[in-house]
Amino acid sequence: MAQEELPITLEEQIDMMKKYVFFRQRIQMRRFLLHAGYFRASRYGKFLLSNVENVGYKSSQDALFALYQFDVDLRRILIYYCNHVEVRFKSAISNACAIKAQDGTFYMKKEYYAPSRGERDTKKRKTNIKYFESVFYDDIVRKEEKLRKNVVKYPELKEYRKGGNRHTNKLPIWVTFSYTEFGTMSMMYNYLRLVDAYEI
Repeated sequence: MAQEELPITLEEQIDMMKKYVFFRQRIQMRRFLLHAGYFRASRYGKFLLSNVENVGYKSSQDALFALYQFDVDLRRILIYYCNHVEVRFKSAISNACAIKAQDGTFYMKKEYYAPSRGERDTKKRKTNIKYFESVFYDDIVRKEEKLRKNVVKYPELKEYRKGGNRHTNKLPIWVTFSYTEFGTMSMMYNYLRLVDAYEI
């Protein structure tokens, strides 16, 4: 039988943080918990508590605040550089593939894909082909159409909609990749005909 998770008040959360760090005044801890939330704060507190034997004493709340801020700053840096790398990688792959195929919308055409993904194992080949036919290709078509039709979210694509200069065109790969999640892009590359993928 599942155990009930009872809610705890902010003042109870402050009391529970005393298990992890040392502090006298509650006001700063109250502000911190309102900002970070008890669950997140307690994770940092448990980390500090696990190092008591190395340090020789229980950490103060200032160490908790500093650790939290370090993590926030590090995440901000990593997100910035990961986004930067992802944008450049998507651009490089889309340009290279389009130039190789001499077709900006090649990704919408089945002849550019190997449904089996070049697998030699019969079972894996069948699985790959089934996924390509029933999920993967339809998903690409659906996502491209969704990008073109979503006026509110993607107003910059108006030229590819009715009334635009390119309303009869599909979105070129360099446009689609700008909005596509990395996982879809990676899967698309995996399904490209091996001769094309390896030569790029």
